[in-house]
Amino acid sequence: MRHLRWSIVPLCVAAFAACDSAPAGPGGAGGGADLAVTAAVLGAVPVLNDGNGHLYEAVAADPTTGINWDGARAAAEGMSEGGCQGYLVSITTEAENDFVTSDLGEVVPLIGNGYWIGAHQPTGDGTEDPGVGWEWVSGDAFGAFTDWADGQPDDTGVHGHEDAAHFTSVSTGGFGGSDVKWDDLNKAETAMGYVVEFDGECVLADLLAAQIDIKPGSDEGPPPINLKSQGKIAVAVLSVDGVFDATTIDPATVTLGDGADPDTPVAENKHGKLMASWEDLTGDGLDDAIFHFRTQELVDNNDLHPATTELLLQGDTAGGDTFSGTDAVRVF
Repeated sequence: MRHLRWSIVPLCVAAFAACDSAPAGPGGAGGGADLAVTAAVLGAVPVLNDGNGHLYEAVAADPTTGINWDGARAAAEGMSEGGCQGYLVSITTEAENDFVTSDLGEVVPLIGNGYWIGAHQPTGDGTEDPGVGWEWVSGDAFGAFTDWADGQPDDTGVHGHEDAAHFTSVSTGGFGGSDVKWDDLNKAETAMGYVVEFDGECVLADLLAAQIDIKPGSDEGPPPINLKSQGKIAVAVLSVDGVFDATTIDPATVTLGDGADPDTPVAENKHGKLMASWEDLTGDGLDDAIFHFRTQELVDNNDLHPATTELLLQGDTAGGDTFSGTDAVRVF
């Protein structure tokens, strides 16, 4: 039996003020007004490359500051998805390059330097041949496949020595076209983001865990829950193309709590229908799931109390797969 894992995101923002009932969807029934959630709230989701089983994610930097190569490398290596460790992408085949540049189209923004990749010259002072000494941060052999723009690498930037690679747009006449190629740039310069690859061919459980993780749009820490709230807590679960279909979740099996039986089931509306809905929250053309839980029912079941620091979501899909996931919360 497969086990899935994801993070829980409350979508009613005013200290979990009452949410409206969610409409009926493919996997369950409900009633009431739509719950409006934008992709910015949910954040980015890594993309699975069927060709090699790796996950990839394009991470945008602060548009006012950008990010240098060393910063991008450190940030990438601080990321993980399921059992897979992140690093700046190491592109070793044409197929992998095509996947990154087509499925992660934001790697070349309209303005500014395109996203960093993991190719660099770890040694040298710029006096050597610009094309010598390149390595991938992953340790993969460099040179079996490259996709440099014409005349690159060339060490001719404003900083002279250019010792890291990034994506750029080119045309027949030079830079600024519609084709995506590699260019060299000094590590101290800034780009608009970076591409992360997650190591290893993750086992199915790890892939599902990584793909369904939902990241809030702010860095304010664990979401707050008011123990006196008379409202509901909404939990979103994303579908991921080719990996997980959230519309297969059976809402009658979904519970939220501390993992000790019995946890709190999905709330019912005034007509006795489960408050579950399915809609495309991220704009990827796939319906995602939203479940609602009554705060006071969680409190009454002792699933939520002053000492609670995380909640567990679990249940089954219609096909019999079990899933579970935890996320930190801040109770007041």
